[in-house]
Order: sequence, then structure tokens, then C-alpha cells
Amino acid sequence: MSNNSCLLYLALTAFAAHFATTTAAAAKPNCGGSTSSKYIELLQPTNPPRECIYHINAYSSNVCQLRIDFAMTLAQPTVPDEQNGLWYVQCVKDYFAVNGLKLCGTEIAQHIYVPFNRTAGVKNVDLSIVLAVRAGGGGNLPTPSWKMAVTQLECPSGAAIRSGLATLAVENEQMEAIERAVQPRAGIKDGFFVAPPDCLQYFPYATGNITSFNFNGGAGVYPGNMNYAICFRRQQSTQSLELNARYFGLGTGYQRQKFQELDNYCRPQLAAAGVSEDYLMVPQATIVDSNIRATYFCGDSIQGDIVTSTNPGPLAITFNSDGNYKAGQEVGFSLSYRVL
Repeated sequence: MSNNSCLLYLALTAFAAHFATTTAAAAKPNCGGSTSSKYIELLQPTNPPRECIYHINAYSSNVCQLRIDFAMTLAQPTVPDEQNGLWYVQCVKDYFAVNGLKLCGTEIAQHIYVPFNRTAGVKNVDLSIVLAVRAGGGGNLPTPSWKMAVTQLECPSGAAIRSGLATLAVENEQMEAIERAVQPRAGIKDGFFVAPPDCLQYFPYATGNITSFNFNGGAGVYPGNMNYAICFRRQQSTQSLELNARYFGLGTGYQRQKFQELDNYCRPQLAAAGVSEDYLMVPQATIVDSNIRATYFCGDSIQGDIVTSTNPGPLAITFNSDGNYKAGQEVGFSLSYRVL
């Protein structure tokens, strides 16, 4: 097994353990197939077609979200140049598409949430992998591969989206074991994993790691024109969110001193064409070592630093990428976090 294959195989191990107590075997549909299974595993075929579509039908009328944990190797995003006429980084050659979102490049142990309101008349969700032609060597395109674990999450009928949460205890950064569980209504046990509304990513554990899409170990580039929320589970005892920026590089067109790439510099009060507006928004944040307070972070402003957020209410941060491209400056971020 190649190194890439090993990474693809191992990337979903942690999430699979979340549901280790279930005896239900995951459905494994082929390209073009449909399934209404609660647990679904999607693997690339030996000879994938140009377009591989999976049709996910609702497991029950209580289904409210899909959680998709995935690892994949597709063509890198296309960056603008004089020949292609693009303004910003886009997934053009290969891409994974769902609910209007397109992702590509190299992903290890990533996840997204997709709303799936069966009671509102949404009958199914389609997941697509679209590939460029690779005849004659494929222009140095990588061999496409993907492994996805799709879980249909259910909300108790007639209850709020966050009701019926299980109480879990942290054992370590990679895995938590159930210490005790409060049995939700109607036998539904997914509450711990159900995300707050409008969160593209949700981290229910008290510690973990976050990377921007196609971070690729610091060698990637994130897609342009993105704006999404990254959310965390809050308990009654929660006081703050701590972020440790192991790598931080969000596009900027200027050279400034560290800690000047904050707030109005990242998101100017007056919008102007060509001005970089790639940033991570962390509400009521403080950079620990310098005691500098800010909300918007860009450039390499918090590279190697710890940031705490004491924002009340839902725990969430926001990533934004604009419609401009700054060559070599749009790598992304790699953070570890703690909910304290």
C-alpha cells in the first residue's frame, strides 16, 4: 500500500470510532448508486468515470444533517494566470461537489456538514466527484482517490436541533469515550454530533485540530470566494475557546509588521477592488502573549501564537476568502484548539 493510500485509509479512523457501538454495516454504493443507509462509505472505483454521483436518500423523517468525513486526492485548484482568465483560485479540473460547495486538491481527515431537512421536502442529497480527462498522462494530474464516511444525523421529531445531547468525557485529543449518555427521545442518539445551524464544520470534542481546505501540509492553496463558519460544542461550564496557530498564512498584498495585519487591515471599512479580504474572524479575541485584542486576523499576524475568544453564546469562528489572488500568500491555516 502506498503512503497516500495509507493516509487515505487512516484518515477516517477516529470518526469511525464514534459509532463503534453500532452493528449496522455501512452501505457502499457504486458511482451512480443510491442508498438510504444511516452509515455510508464511498470509495473510488478502480476505473472512475468522468463524473461519479452518489444519491443519498433520507434514512428517516428525522434526518436533519449529513456529516461527511473525507480524505481525497484530486487535481489542485487552478490559480489565475494570463491564459485561463481567472481572478481567484477555483476547483476547475477535478472537484468534489455537494450543496453548491466545490473542493479539490489534497485533503486528509477533513469533514463538512450538509443540511438535509427531509420534513421540508428535501428528498435526497447528491454528492459528485467530477474528474478531468487523464488520457495521455493527464497533464501531470494525480491519480484520483477518495474515501468518505457519510453519516445521516437525526434530530428528535419536534425538538430543537440541539436537544437530546449526550454527555461525553474527554480522554485525549484524538478520541473520547462515552462516560454516560442521556437517552434522547425516540431512541435517537445523534445529538452530540448534530451541528448548530449554518456551520460548515463542527467540532464537538473539547480538543482537536483544524486546517483550511487543501492546506496540504503547508504546500496547498485554499479556494477563493469562500465564507463559512467553523463551530464548536459549548457546555454550561465553557468559558472560552483557545486557538493555537501552528501555521497561519492568509493572503495580504502588503508588507507590514507583525500584529498590524488585524481588523480594518483584514476587512477594510470601505470595500475597494483588489484589496485582500482573506481573514479568520474570531469574536472578542485576545492574542495571549501580546495582550492585543482583535477580531479579524490575516497575513501571518498570529503565526505561532495563541488566541483566546471569550465570546458569549455559540462558539464559532469564520473563514473568508475573497475574489482576488495573491500568489504564494494564500496557503491557509493549521490550528489546534481547546474549549475551556
